[in-house]
Amino acid sequence: MSGTLKDAKTNEPIEFVNIGILNKNKGTISNLNGGFHLEIPKTLSKDSLTISHVNYETLKIPIENSKNKTFLLEPRTNELPEVLISNKKKRHRKVGVKSYNTLLWAPIVSKDLDIIEAAQLINIPDKSVKVNYVNMYLRRGFEADSTYIRINFYKNVDDAPGEKIVFQNIVQKTSIETGWNQLDLTAYNIYLDEDFFVSVEFISDFKKPQEINLGAILTKGKGYARRNSLGTWNKVQGAYSINVEIEF
Repeated sequence: MSGTLKDAKTNEPIEFVNIGILNKNKGTISNLNGGFHLEIPKTLSKDSLTISHVNYETLKIPIENSKNKTFLLEPRTNELPEVLISNKKKRHRKVGVKSYNTLLWAPIVSKDLDIIEAAQLINIPDKSVKVNYVNMYLRRGFEADSTYIRINFYKNVDDAPGEKIVFQNIVQKTSIETGWNQLDLTAYNIYLDEDFFVSVEFISDFKKPQEINLGAILTKGKGYARRNSLGTWNKVQGAYSINVEIEF
């Protein structure tokens, strides 16, 4: 199944759209030109394909008779959360997993040239916080020196990732280096008032499957991973070395 995704208002192609059969671990992501290709086994041919992007309304289409089409996505109207201005002195804190086990590797291998996504539970110390930075520790084992990374925020549902709670497409092309890597989110003005999962989504280079090795610990935390767009989350033993820097 192949197709192209375009904005219904502007007719411009839409990159990095998650496309998959919900919770069936079969999916892909649209390329820089909005195009995608997905090989679907006959056992799933009666299912529907879900097309999801935070800036657009989710689209579901039957897989049968849907080859080589252009799909138009309607822009989503997102209301920005209310922000209260205060003159009190702000505190800053790093929350999440701030260390790693030197002997522990946490590899994730993509499937079908799809995404890799690792999520970590973040418990906030106050009723409302601003998320300024996301930090992750990368081990050796990856080949690319740069990649596109998307940051996602999910509701905490019984210590597992639920639905998305931040409707901003936070994608950055960044260098990949061994050690701590930081992504700057200060310009996005992300305010949250409950515990949440933050995820780091590595976007495919559309050439070959990728492998990411994150730092990890075994002693605490709630870590989850998936290697397909819209696939199932798998709980990992321990936690990923992912944390956020917050202001409150």
